[in-house]
Amino acid sequence: MKLATSFVLVAVMALSTAACDAGGTATTADDGGVNPLLEPGNAVGKADTQYYNPDGVEVEVDIEADIEASSYQKATGPAILAQYAMTYFRNKGSLYLESLAEQGSSRDRVEWLVDGAWVAMGDAGSVPDAKKTHFRIRGVNAVLLQRYVNGVDVGTVFEAPVPVAPFSIYADAGKTCGDDDGHIGVSQSVYWYVWNPDKAGCTARLQQMKITVTKMLPSTVTYPEYDQLVADGKVTMVILFGQIGDGPIDDSEAGVRNMKRFATWLTQAGFSEAADAPVGQRFQKIVGEAVVEVDLYSPNDFSGLSDYAHIANFERALSEHEIVAYDGHSMLGASDFWSRPEYPDFYQIYLYGGCLGYEYYVAPILAGKGGDWSKLDVLSSVVEVSAPANDYAGPFLGKLLTALDNGYRVSWKDMLGAIRSRVGDSTFGMSGVRDNCFSPGGSRCGGEPTTDPTAKSWEAAPELAIPDNDEAGVVSELTVSEDVVIDALSVHVAIEHSYIGDLVVVLEKDGVRAMLWDGAGAGGHDIDETFTVDAFTGTTARGTWTLHVSDTASYDTGTLNSWSLTATTR
Repeated sequence: MKLATSFVLVAVMALSTAACDAGGTATTADDGGVNPLLEPGNAVGKADTQYYNPDGVEVEVDIEADIEASSYQKATGPAILAQYAMTYFRNKGSLYLESLAEQGSSRDRVEWLVDGAWVAMGDAGSVPDAKKTHFRIRGVNAVLLQRYVNGVDVGTVFEAPVPVAPFSIYADAGKTCGDDDGHIGVSQSVYWYVWNPDKAGCTARLQQMKITVTKMLPSTVTYPEYDQLVADGKVTMVILFGQIGDGPIDDSEAGVRNMKRFATWLTQAGFSEAADAPVGQRFQKIVGEAVVEVDLYSPNDFSGLSDYAHIANFERALSEHEIVAYDGHSMLGASDFWSRPEYPDFYQIYLYGGCLGYEYYVAPILAGKGGDWSKLDVLSSVVEVSAPANDYAGPFLGKLLTALDNGYRVSWKDMLGAIRSRVGDSTFGMSGVRDNCFSPGGSRCGGEPTTDPTAKSWEAAPELAIPDNDEAGVVSELTVSEDVVIDALSVHVAIEHSYIGDLVVVLEKDGVRAMLWDGAGAGGHDIDETFTVDAFTGTTARGTWTLHVSDTASYDTGTLNSWSLTATTR
């Protein structure tokens, strides 16, 4: 079912200078809320994608506009101009599209329209500057929020008013098109951040930037690379609590209070404090088959991305730990601290909540890892947030502990869902996880299984047409002859369908039903996904399994191509 509605797009491309608070100046830790390390674990794995957001559908877009800039400015001009569209759409509030932007100044991704043909920036060195006035940025990843996805398809175009000459916007329009938020004033360097073309009296020369949807991407279930995390029998994590306020670093500083609250949570969850922490405080606990080691750095150990006096501690944190969480000022991308450390060869997960901006964190971290996503997953925010590390590192660690003690059956969606519940919105998402190999039922990348080699699989390929708007739907049966007890079960489903928000998918055996899909993914195309199901744990695999697929609304049709069961057995 597709309904017309309105949409807003945010394309996150961040370059600039000034300070931006990752933790929020109003952040306190006096109460701290429920200890997320003690909340009941839910080990049901669900779907996520390359940039996963609990409330969104991943898409790719092309961004296109004119630009007036000098020769040297045109290298970064497309990315900077796209930031104005990002701010415009973000400020629409109730109707908006959150997004992750790829590196907007890429020599391959950015193209100039020259004499009617598109020329990649890397090949346009000999093109006269006078001909480089119209550009496009191709293949930008974005996340369209579920509640605004109806009616969006490949070819849908969004428009945003942006300046024609971004590098002279302050000279041309003064403060007439910017909002001074009391924290960051209107200036040339951050004009994109305070951009408001709807402001009464705005005198900037405007154009409509076009953002065209080029792909609607299917979901695929992914997990942290647990096998790499526990390979040496230890999981190491560090949380850097930066200075949040502007006063002295004492017990009243929010970063100090947040760190103390987290230390209390660790103690309540059974962690013991080590006596020989090299920096800050160290807590340890055996969970499952691994020793979990959590280091807490206070603002006195490293206050933020301008703390040159303690940069050695920052570099140590990044080079020695598998999981790194940063809570502090981002400096609006002005700091080069993320480019300084020597990044390790082992798999790492980075968590941060600060100013929006792919350029601020993801790009330099990825570059430091040699551009290799197989050794990196990044949890990032798509807008400026006021959530302290306790609200994202806490739920993350809680879910990690659940995974280590429950066969690693906690997906990225589980983790993001826990963070969303804590933060209260869909600010956070994951980068670099589409091609992760680990799965509780075996490697998604082929080769040897990542878990128990006794895992068994059974498959059906019915290729059944799914009737439109018919609750009876279609039923496919799969008979298993092996009488083995299920320890962990995953179900892969492959469905072609033009509007997966219409679908309900249920797995059933011996009267036990497990809901796999219930109208999720509105506006998306096709389901090619693996679900982890706990309902059949401890039962025998032998018998007849039934997959029921129904379409609950009009206009869209599809086909159940195949489905399979993979069970780790006792």
